[in-house]
Order: sequence, then structure tokens, then C-alpha cells
Amino acid sequence: MYLHVTGTVTDPSGLAAHAEGEARVLRELKADGVVLSAFRRHDRPGAFLLVEAESLQDAQDKLGRLPYAENGLLTFEYIEISRL
Repeated sequence: MYLHVTGTVTDPSGLAAHAEGEARVLRELKADGVVLSAFRRHDRPGAFLLVEAESLQDAQDKLGRLPYAENGLLTFEYIEISRL
């Protein structure tokens, strides 16, 4: 299953403390084929991700490993998508 995931930063002041861990886990998720593409938003703090997972719960569990999400600094909205 493919998902378009919108990440919204809820507390920008806490990001710096977790930036290194966030980058490491994101690299791992990309290497594992979970995160296919990741884009930083320019209109406000956040990201757009293209994710491949077995299920919505699988995607939530895997993205939940990101330190920003683990620490309540980033929330996600998931939309199932399919190839054209």
C-alpha cells in the first residue's frame, strides 16, 4: 500500500534537540524502502512523505520511530494513494 503522509510540526522549539536522531531514522526508513520520497514544506514547518507499507498501522508504527514523532513534535495525516 502507498500513502501520502503530511507531517505537521507542532512544536518547532524542540526540533534541534532531536535533529541528529531524526536524520538517522529517516535514512534507515529510506534504506528499508518505507519512505520512498521526503520533501520539506516551505509554507510552514512540516514535510510531505511518500510511504510504502503493508498497512496503515504498519506505516504509523514505522513513522512513529522518528524522534520528532516520538516526542510529540510532529504529527502525521495519512492518505492512501495508488499508482496511475
